[in-house]
Amino acid sequence: DGGPSPFAAGLHAAHVAADARFRAWPALNDEATRHAVNAGRRYRLHLREEGGTAAGGDPTAALFSGGTLMGRFGLALAARRAVDRKEFFEATEFFARVRSHLKSESGTLVDAAGGHGLVGALAAVFKFEQFGRVQVHDPQRPKSFDAVAAAAAEVAPWAEGRVVHLPARLGEAPLPRGCAVVGVHGCGTLTDRIIDAAAEADARSIALMPCCYSQTAADAPEALRRALGVPLASDVHRTYRLEKLGYTVRWSAVPLSITPMNRIIIATR
Repeated sequence: DGGPSPFAAGLHAAHVAADARFRAWPALNDEATRHAVNAGRRYRLHLREEGGTAAGGDPTAALFSGGTLMGRFGLALAARRAVDRKEFFEATEFFARVRSHLKSESGTLVDAAGGHGLVGALAAVFKFEQFGRVQVHDPQRPKSFDAVAAAAAEVAPWAEGRVVHLPARLGEAPLPRGCAVVGVHGCGTLTDRIIDAAAEADARSIALMPCCYSQTAADAPEALRRALGVPLASDVHRTYRLEKLGYTVRWSAVPLSITPMNRIIIATR
């Protein structure tokens, strides 16, 4: 045979989910700043007062100051109270790690089970040359979806109209051929169904941050489940499966202070 896969050869060093530093928001690597901003709490992203500023002592406004596009997007979302802080920092740190790996033959990115569509909106804002269309697949369309889309269009006019909501469950309609697929915290076996749908569509890239590992790893070897625990065994099994489908797979992670379910699986071909 051809010997162990690159993933298997490096398994002893693959426990990257232990922790990671902030990339999208380096200031949050300072513990005091992180606590002041409440980065990991399910607490609405907002400014202390309308038009709040860093000079006014608002740590969130201070974090978003400086005039960067990401900072202006954060301010636009905060003004609309569109999403929780935890969701915002999960999405932006996830995107910071996967954006360079996202590619598509069709020019379409699918935000699977995307809810408010924040990851999709980030792609529309920051990867508009690669993705002319972003589809957020979710049977529910929360009010926050429109608020996120409006915030994106406010700071990046080129994003207007690029993000669309499709009220469909995975498997009800095929994904666009050769698309890119992202999924943040697909609960339990939802992550596996996203892999199924992406592989069926011959997706060129897949980036997933799994969540809630109950009823997962049923097909993984028992030895893996016993030695590694269900969460790690599940993601090892998913990685082998993606490699068998012809993908090159790597792992990354977002900071544990945002979420303990912080492992990211990135697959490209």
